[in-house]
Amino acid sequence: MVQVGKPGAYVFEPGTDEQYDITNDLFTMNSKDSWHRYQIMLQNGIAKEVARMVLPLNLMSTMIVAMNPRALMNFLSLRVSSEFAKFPTFPMWEINQVANEYENVFAEHFPLTEMAFEDNGRVAP
Repeated sequence: MVQVGKPGAYVFEPGTDEQYDITNDLFTMNSKDSWHRYQIMLQNGIAKEVARMVLPLNLMSTMIVAMNPRALMNFLSLRVSSEFAKFPTFPMWEINQVANEYENVFAEHFPLTEMAFEDNGRVAP
């Protein structure tokens, strides 16, 4: 809950119960208020693409991503923190989590390519 360190090289440490309660209450309040405003905009004929700009980032989002394996390896080399990387990176925690899921799918569908990527120090060709 509490960020310790400088941007790009930080860790999260647990906060107090009071910090957790404040955070949870304010996130809930903001999300409900924003969702209500979003619904009002839709009911008044405003396009979804415009109306969703009032929604906070903590609401679930869905996206479709398309890229070739080489582009994916480049993304993974920059956004996955790995002790086996020839060139270490320090991605933000959130993008590292997403990139780890991408890598799981990559390994499932392209096991030999993913193995070569690992053997090459996680450097894209």
